[in-house]
Amino acid sequence: MRLLSAVIIGVGAAGAGQGDTLALPSGTQAAPLPVVWDEDMSVLRLRYVVPHLSEGDDSYAEGEDVLDDMQWLCDTQAFELLGTDTPPQDQGWTGAVITLMDREVEFGVVDQQALQLFEWFSFADGKCEIDLDDWDD
Repeated sequence: MRLLSAVIIGVGAAGAGQGDTLALPSGTQAAPLPVVWDEDMSVLRLRYVVPHLSEGDDSYAEGEDVLDDMQWLCDTQAFELLGTDTPPQDQGWTGAVITLMDREVEFGVVDQQALQLFEWFSFADGKCEIDLDDWDD
């Protein structure tokens, strides 16, 4: 199954070259995948492989550390990509989707064996804010 959306997949990820890893605030290592510039949704999709996401009794995927790490990735990596000279909204970008996965999954392809966590952020006042508009009722 393929996602129907106009996207541009970048050749590198923010803050690291292909094959590099980022040390997240929790101490977890994340390997960045190419950035997806989703023009239809006006969001950046920053995707990372975190192999231990689905290992054993590790509560990382269910705890607050994972949300803090996703917040940090948005605050640092999205704004590094977009720069600080012009606000993201003035560049046509409204937010970012941060995805952590236990193995690499091609964008838009369903892999029922993979564990993937998604968080949607809106850009506001030079930072990322969790976007709960559709979910906080």
